[in-house]
Amino acid sequence: MSGKISLESVKHGRVSDSVREQITNLILAGELKVGDRLPTESELARQLGVSKVPVREAMISLQQMGLLTSRRGAGGGVFVCEPSPEPVGEALTLMLRLGKASIADLTQARLVIEPQVAALAARLASEEDLRRLGDTITTYQQVVEEDRPRSISDLDFHLVLADACGNTVLNLISRALVPLLYTNVRRHHLPPELRTLGIDGHVEIFEAVRRHDPDSAQETMARHVAQMATYWK
Repeated sequence: MSGKISLESVKHGRVSDSVREQITNLILAGELKVGDRLPTESELARQLGVSKVPVREAMISLQQMGLLTSRRGAGGGVFVCEPSPEPVGEALTLMLRLGKASIADLTQARLVIEPQVAALAARLASEEDLRRLGDTITTYQQVVEEDRPRSISDLDFHLVLADACGNTVLNLISRALVPLLYTNVRRHHLPPELRTLGIDGHVEIFEAVRRHDPDSAQETMARHVAQMATYWK
């Protein structure tokens, strides 16, 4: 979609807030769908009867919220996008850098969330989910055996597990927390034997998920997160 959309002229209140609210409501109502391109700033300003400045402010705010994305080049513009964990991750990263949150806070949040994710995955994981989980373990083992530097592959197991849990909210939160953890602990050098302990933890969780044993998956994940956190202080 591009061109005219159902917008009302702004008559009161903070203009950029009104623009943001109208576009958000169109997305929630399904009038704007994922992949739809919004009209240009000039066209939106004309429809709303305002200047381009508050329209631009609203567009930036909606991109920061993860509702819109900007693409450059031929066929570019501003588009409605899939919900993303990136805004949550960026906010948490800022809090960490400002000293408003700590790695201990991050670990505590993981201990609340990830054991539940593992338990749900144990109930719901499909054969495809199990295949993907097994692949992450194999990849991680190869990385350690070849003494390659740490990478996000160390944590892919947790991301795939979040996909398998069947809960969109928990998935989004996990996908914000796990890369944030990686960003903040990758400076810590873990010797191969400790990385191997991490792999062992993944294997234990995987076996519980494969047995469809939610209690064991939950307990094993809690133990794994707590154990690995001791090496990142």
